[in-house]
Amino acid sequence: MRGPATSPFEAKSYWRETLAQPGPVERRKRLRFPFELRVSFRTPGQSYPVSGVGRVLNISSSGVLIAYQHEVAAGTSVELNIDWPTRLEGRLPLQLVAWGTVVRSELLGFAVCLERHYFRIAGKAAGSSPEAHGSRRAAAHA
Repeated sequence: MRGPATSPFEAKSYWRETLAQPGPVERRKRLRFPFELRVSFRTPGQSYPVSGVGRVLNISSSGVLIAYQHEVAAGTSVELNIDWPTRLEGRLPLQLVAWGTVVRSELLGFAVCLERHYFRIAGKAAGSSPEAHGSRRAAAHA
């Protein structure tokens, strides 16, 4: 007596049904969180500098999607300053400072692969705040 899905035919049939399901396939490795946050950005060290203000649409530990009115070329290095929605100790505004590379650019936005990041108290100069908190990657690259 055979149990379910023991023959190659049954297994192939199962995969065919699974792959035939309609809808987009999620390829990201990290879970993205939807946000509506203000972000300012600039391209440090570029021969043709770009800077602007946009909106974060979603974010993960490895990437961010930004709505912006102009294209930013793929491969461009960017520094992001994202206004964080929560406050330190309930009173101090925070910013997420991050560096990365534009990996996808469209007419109304661009996606950035994050390389390093840290939190700082909003209004402080980058790197000058002893209150800065963040990833080990940020400390190793700073």
